[in-house]
Amino acid sequence: MFLLFFDEYSNYFNFNAPPWAKVFVYLLCALEVGMDYYPFFICLATTHKLLGSVLGFFYALSWFCVQVLDLFQCQKNSDGSWLTFDKLMPMPSLFCCLFLMGRFIQIFATTVAAYRRAESIEEEEPFLPGHQFNHVKLLLRGKRDRDNVKKKNILQKIYSWDPNFKFPLRMIVTVVLCLICLFNFILADFYLSPKAMMKVDFWILETVNLSYINQTNLNLFILKESWFYSTFPAAVLSMFYVFHLLACYRSQIRALYAGKMKFIPLKRTPAVLAASIRYTGNQIAYLLWGYLLLHILNFLLGLAITFWFVLPIKEGRGMQVLEGLGYTLLGIGLMLTVIVAQVLAAQFFFLQDKVSPKDRTKPLAINNRRAFQNFSYFFMFYSVMLGFGICLVRLIANLILGSWLLAKIDRSLFPRGYERIDMGYCTWIGMLRVDLHQTHPVLVVFCHLLIQEREVKRHKTEFQASTPPGAPRLCRKQRCAAKWQLLYTLLNNPQLIMDRKQRERFFPEGREALERQILSTVHARNQKHQEPCTPGKGAED
Repeated sequence: MFLLFFDEYSNYFNFNAPPWAKVFVYLLCALEVGMDYYPFFICLATTHKLLGSVLGFFYALSWFCVQVLDLFQCQKNSDGSWLTFDKLMPMPSLFCCLFLMGRFIQIFATTVAAYRRAESIEEEEPFLPGHQFNHVKLLLRGKRDRDNVKKKNILQKIYSWDPNFKFPLRMIVTVVLCLICLFNFILADFYLSPKAMMKVDFWILETVNLSYINQTNLNLFILKESWFYSTFPAAVLSMFYVFHLLACYRSQIRALYAGKMKFIPLKRTPAVLAASIRYTGNQIAYLLWGYLLLHILNFLLGLAITFWFVLPIKEGRGMQVLEGLGYTLLGIGLMLTVIVAQVLAAQFFFLQDKVSPKDRTKPLAINNRRAFQNFSYFFMFYSVMLGFGICLVRLIANLILGSWLLAKIDRSLFPRGYERIDMGYCTWIGMLRVDLHQTHPVLVVFCHLLIQEREVKRHKTEFQASTPPGAPRLCRKQRCAAKWQLLYTLLNNPQLIMDRKQRERFFPEGREALERQILSTVHARNQKHQEPCTPGKGAED
């Protein structure tokens, strides 16, 4: 996937095509990538586990051997030394091949062991996963019980683990691919940047006047160092975005489970499903573009700090720097002071008192109207200048935040009402909506109950069709007669109770309790037979 960006993957479609046919060449290259790796997924998903594990293992082994040979025999410099970039670039692919070989060996061993024990192997995942079932059970509990469960689980401040939530396979695949592509992109940055800088040095040194050669070398040195050191914060922040993506997915999908859909723009169903199909590829592309913009932004920030603060202080102009910084901070302080003064005046002079002492804030009822109108009139002219500065700050903040948050497609870069213009955000929303409709725990549990009820009815219908019409009633009568005979036998022979499997239910204390029960029963019978019958009662009996 990473080599597709540089048009270096395919050897079959690497030909000179007219500009209008470049799109078709890219489609053919993408089709070639899919066909190359499709056997892995066939071998993992097939129901013939033995055959799939063997073929998949040898296919992964062949990929591993070819990449190792290419690494140690083909990729060399003219002097015979291996490039660090060429050695590190295939490493994620080699690790993935090793992981796949281990996975196929595990599938093969598990299948052989199951065949030896003559056990059936579960081919697919259960319709109702355990974590979704536990999620629904937690919803059916009381609110106090749910709060207690949350307090028990939230033990870490960095990450709150939820045992009733599991990330789908697509999100895990997306995160892994993003990390691998980011690793390769950073390696390419380290590899290509020195070469580009050498060309820039050669071009600038040829065009610049010799009298400014020292200053030019200093500026070029600053450019190189700023670009090099700006790589690390951009890489760290991009990795943070990748892992923060999982946290955003979990929080937003939970909100959707709870029915909070206000942040989702409505679109037609085909467009939503198509956006879900594009998600993984778009996320990788947005992440790489976001890293590049972060790198450029950090580079410009480093240059600004160097030329505005470091070099003037190094040249002995530190007081001028402090003076300019002081003027800037003074202007910002005055602007904030005016804003705070307006808020305090509105709080203590222009707003009426609270209606009730229990109210948290004052009502929006204006007091001292003439003073308020005069105050608004005189501050209107200052607000024009203040608004000019605030607008400039807004523009700079929007530029910086837009560059920083380009890789985060879980939030739209456009204001509310214009989210549909942001294709990345629409892709994220489409993925969320598809996951919501396909994996909602309550919906899955409901469908599971319907399937169970259908299976019970089907078995009942088959049983009734396979038995004669009078058989069910006859079986019921036979069970009632057997239970009555068992009760009569145990009443006359209570010592048989200890020979039954359910003896612990009736006499958990053992045989002594049974003997006491027998003696009391016999004594009660003797007393009953010795009682004289009263006149008329015997006739009634």
